Amino acid sequence: MKAVSLFSGCGGFDKGAQLAGVDIVWANDIDSSAGKFYKSYFPKAEFVEKDIKTINDFPNADLLIGCYPCTGFSMASRRRWKNLENRDLKKNDTNFLFREFLRAVGIVKPKAIFVENVRGMLSANNGEFLAEQLNGFASLGFTKIKPLILNAAHYGVAQTRQRVFLVGVHEDYAANEFGSPIPSFGSAAKPIRVLKDVIGDLDPWPIGEFFEGSFHGHYLTRNRKRAWDQPSFTIVADGHHVPLHPLGSPMEYVSKDKWRLGEGRNRRLSWRECSRIQGLPDIDDIDCTLLDKYRVMGNSVPPLLAKALVEPVVRFIKSKEL
Repeated sequence: MKAVSLFSGCGGFDKGAQLAGVDIVWANDIDSSAGKFYKSYFPKAEFVEKDIKTINDFPNADLLIGCYPCTGFSMASRRRWKNLENRDLKKNDTNFLFREFLRAVGIVKPKAIFVENVRGMLSANNGEFLAEQLNGFASLGFTKIKPLILNAAHYGVAQTRQRVFLVGVHEDYAANEFGSPIPSFGSAAKPIRVLKDVIGDLDPWPIGEFFEGSFHGHYLTRNRKRAWDQPSFTIVADGHHVPLHPLGSPMEYVSKDKWRLGEGRNRRLSWRECSRIQGLPDIDDIDCTLLDKYRVMGNSVPPLLAKALVEPVVRFIKSKEL
């Protein structure tokens, strides 16, 4: 099967689709740093670095992947604006890029669509934005979509990352919505992967690969460190706020919204460690700033999670075409 990918970032979701046997034929993102990583992961794919609003045509494909941003719905934004409903979200154009994805659905005419986003999308503006998306998909034949909240740790990723996914199969193929993929990790037979499993072999102090700024007051409002035998906290897109490396002692609770660093050496995870924790392929260094690398890594979808989503849909569609 062939796929078109929009808002592709560095290609984490696309790498998962590739692992599920899908051929990525065309991809797009406006972020030049993400594009550099994408071209390294997919040297043969056609990658178009351009604002999607200026693109008038897309190739036909079996699958359409879209991790469009909704930055105003993130938990970080909710902390900045305590009452989200009183904020004019329409001033944030990135919250409405899903309309470009809807436009692409009508052109690509896929058999299945895959969308990833932050959990805040579900409740933002009392569900108005989610409803607009679902109504848009339904008008194009994707009438049975139920939002899925998945934890990456249950699918082989050493990270307790929760995100929302919308998976839809065109009504010509399926009358029912797709449910969550069966978790493959988290049992006694197959425990969740931990930090030691994925970054235990790396240089413990990789100069130049981690952000060395101070640990300011906001950073110390909560625990940022997991031990070697635990999965990582969510890898975020801001290098100032990425979790701490397991080195040294655990952080210590002081009082509400106040923690302090433990004894020993403390540093943030490096961008390369963030890449490993996301499950992305190891590559040589990329020519962009350190904070750009963190942003690209944090915005990625873990490939193993994407693979778990795509595989059953591909099997289902193929079974209908036999």
